Amino acid sequence: MTERRHRRDWVTPLLLTASLHLLAFTLFINHRLFSMLQPRAATGTTLQVSNLVGDDPEDTQQQDDSGAAPGDSAPNPAQASVSSALQQVTSVEPVPLPQRDRTKPQPDPAAGENQAESAADSMTLAERLARMKPAGGSSGADAQAFTPGGGSHGLRGQGRRGEGLRRNGGSAETEDAVEMGLAWLASVQDSDGRWDSDGYMSHYLPNASAFDRGAEGMGLGRNDVGITGLCLMAFTGAGYVHTQGRYAQTVRQAKDWLLSSQRVEDGGFGLERDPNRPDMYGHCLATLGLCDLYLQSGDQRLRTPLRRALNYLLEMQGPGGGWDYAQRWPSQAGKFELSNRNDLSITGWAVMALVAGREAGFEIPRENLVRVQQCLKTATLSDGDAIYANQGVRADARGLAMLAVSNVSRRLLGESSSSRTQQLQRDRLGRNPPDWHKAGELLGSNEYAWYYGSLALMLGRDAPGGDNRWREWNAALKRTLVDNQCKAGPRKGSFDPRGHWARHGGGRLYMTALCVLTLEIYYRYEPEYLRVRAGELGWLWE
Repeated sequence: MTERRHRRDWVTPLLLTASLHLLAFTLFINHRLFSMLQPRAATGTTLQVSNLVGDDPEDTQQQDDSGAAPGDSAPNPAQASVSSALQQVTSVEPVPLPQRDRTKPQPDPAAGENQAESAADSMTLAERLARMKPAGGSSGADAQAFTPGGGSHGLRGQGRRGEGLRRNGGSAETEDAVEMGLAWLASVQDSDGRWDSDGYMSHYLPNASAFDRGAEGMGLGRNDVGITGLCLMAFTGAGYVHTQGRYAQTVRQAKDWLLSSQRVEDGGFGLERDPNRPDMYGHCLATLGLCDLYLQSGDQRLRTPLRRALNYLLEMQGPGGGWDYAQRWPSQAGKFELSNRNDLSITGWAVMALVAGREAGFEIPRENLVRVQQCLKTATLSDGDAIYANQGVRADARGLAMLAVSNVSRRLLGESSSSRTQQLQRDRLGRNPPDWHKAGELLGSNEYAWYYGSLALMLGRDAPGGDNRWREWNAALKRTLVDNQCKAGPRKGSFDPRGHWARHGGGRLYMTALCVLTLEIYYRYEPEYLRVRAGELGWLWE
């Protein structure tokens, strides 16, 4: 018993000693950890979080966030964020490195450069652009610098749409109508990126009968390429692109589908194996839609497809200077002959595509410009009226829509706003403002005339009486379109197709895209820039 008690007395002190050593070691470790949490001495590479925030493009959003704004304390100290804790760590400003000599070379006063720079600062947009006018009036790749989202498209960006609305007479109601229209178009886009002219209603009427489909406004299958180009423009017209923004995926899929339908052989739009092969309407609208996207986004990957599309468009120009329905398909090599029929409606879209291509820096040969100018002169009568075609289908037919197409096409190709023809045409348009009850008239004030007429009178505001005429037209335009847009149900945001062609050719898709484009008139273009660029082609009319 004594020996066992002796052993226990020896073990107890040993355990006590070990415990004391362990406690001492623990206190030492805690002290070291605590010292590591103290602010370190500032060095030349120490930065404050607040120094970095000012360069962040999202700085405005950060300042609105009370939990992340530099210098603010967290609303609840018990739940302080990491960024709040970092803000309490003091550090000194970094020691700046010696700066390189970046002094701007001073101009030679003797050369008069100071005076020239001062004069340039006081110039108007028109005067500055006039100094950049390329020789011959055509715009080559090196003739003028291209800035994405600038130029005639400068009012489309999210930050400037409001400026365009205020300047040109838009309103919150017109913007609501635009956004509702775009939301509906996005909801009926097929997963492959196209807008299906005769099957779009399956997105909200999956079990629709043939009668129901027809009642919706069922377009023709051969118009898918053109309708997709038109719908794409409705999105780019509001500044939406394929790289960012709410409708990035919608725009990207439309772009990809159009590019997939461009032929490798010649650059034309529409695959030859497609049983619903599109005509030149489709090619013009697809070219214009992609060019519009390029002007807004600056995506260099679009330049080669656009160059090929524009070259094909120029190759398809007829002997009379205009364009007709027929395309030359690869299998028709050696058999195809260009048509002598000049269709003013198709020619108008071709002019729009060429003008957009010219702004994007592509060279448009003088010969082609002269020929299309001659076509427009022939199609326009002495009283300002314009004929649909010189021969064939609806030869010599007139109408307000064709008059508006003639006016815009001639103005974009350099005709002065003070010319007799321009004045007669604007007067005629002013006497026939938009009216929903006339939308179905083939030759009257229909939705096609509203689109071109709005652009014509917007560009004509620089002429005597132009502002008053635009205000009267615009009041009727807003009343007509805003009041007659579908406001509820699966068709919310769309426009009921009116007239035979709108119901059976383009359908509800065409009607909606065109009406949305018209409601974007306030910022789709920068009118002054467009006038100056058009003025570079004034030599065509001398």
